Amino acid sequence: MKTTKIILIILFLAVLGFIAYRSFVKTQTADYKTTFLQKRNIRETIFIPGNVFPAKEIELKSQLSGILENVFVKIGDNIVTGTPVASIKLAPTASDIERLESNVKLAQIEYETRASEYKRAGRLFATQTISQAEIEEYTRLYNLAGENLVSARNQLDIMKEGRVVSKNISNIVTSSTAGTVIDIPLETGASVIERNNYNPGTTVAVIAETAIFRFRTPIIEHYLKYVASGDTVTLTLNACNDFTVKATVTKISSKGNPENGIMKYMLDAEFPIQPDMPDIRSGYSATAEILLKSSNNTPSIEEKYLVYNNDSTYLYISDKQSGKPVRQPVTTGISDGIYTEITDSISSDTEIVTNYVKTD
Repeated sequence: MKTTKIILIILFLAVLGFIAYRSFVKTQTADYKTTFLQKRNIRETIFIPGNVFPAKEIELKSQLSGILENVFVKIGDNIVTGTPVASIKLAPTASDIERLESNVKLAQIEYETRASEYKRAGRLFATQTISQAEIEEYTRLYNLAGENLVSARNQLDIMKEGRVVSKNISNIVTSSTAGTVIDIPLETGASVIERNNYNPGTTVAVIAETAIFRFRTPIIEHYLKYVASGDTVTLTLNACNDFTVKATVTKISSKGNPENGIMKYMLDAEFPIQPDMPDIRSGYSATAEILLKSSNNTPSIEEKYLVYNNDSTYLYISDKQSGKPVRQPVTTGISDGIYTEITDSISSDTEIVTNYVKTD
C-alpha cells in the first residue's frame, strides 16, 4: 500500500512537471504569423482637384451703350450664328440729341451746296468749259457730302429711336457663333457699356460650344516630368455621383505662377460629351487621377508590414536556426499606398513575420 502511494505521488509530480515545462516553453516561443512576397500590378498615382468648362466660350458684347431692353433667349437654348440675343435701348441726353441734330443740319447744308456745284459743273462740262479732272473732283465732293449726311442721320436715329436704316449698325445683339446659352448675367433694365478700343464692354450673354469640355487645374512643377501632352487622365466629377471619364491632356503652360512659394503650371485636358453622360455644367469641380509610375507583376508586400528606422527600411523574416525573427534591410520601389514594391534582398520563398513586436 505504501508503494502504491509513492508511485501515485511520483506520477502526480511528473504530470505537474510536464505541465510546467509546456507552460515555460510556450512562454519562450511566440506564435508568429508569416507571409510571403506576392506579385502584383502597382500604380502610383496623384489626385489633383480642378474644374471643367466648355472648350469654347464666347462673351457677347454690344456695339452700343444704353439699357438692356429685351432678352430673346434663355439659358440652355441652342442657337446658331446670327440669332438675335438681346436689344439695347439707348438713353441719350438732351445735349447729345441737340448735337446730333446740329450735325444733321450742317451735313444737309453741305450736301445741298455740293449738289448745286455738281449740277453746275455738269452743265459746264457738257459745253466743254471745264476739264474731266475738274468734273471728277466735283463728283467726289458731292458723293462725300451724301455719305456724311447719311451717317449723321443714322447717328440721330440711333439716339432717338434705337434703330437705323443701315444694316451695318443695329441695337440688336446677335450671336457670333453657334452653341448653347450658358449664362445671361444681366437683367432687363441694366446698364450696358459698348465694346470699343478702350473698354471690353458689358457681357450680355455667354455662348458655349458644349460638345467638348475642358478640365483645367494648376499642377506643381515636381509632377511635370510625369505628364505630357497626349497623355490620358481619369476625371471624377463630384457633382455627378462620382462619374468618371477619360480626358486627353491638350496643353501644359510654359510659364508658371507662384502660389505660396510653389511654382504651378496650368494643365488642360479635354473630353467629348457623349449622349449617355450626365448633364455637365460649366464650372463643375472634378478630380484628376494622374499616373506617375507603374510596375506590372512585381514582388510586393503590404506597406503596413514595413519597419522604418532613420533612412532605412526593414522587414522581419523568420530565422530557421533560432526560430526567432531577424531584421532584414530591404529596398523598396513604388507604392500605391497599400502595397509596396520590394526590389531586392528578399526572395519569393522567404517567410516574412507580420506580427513581431520588438520589446528590447
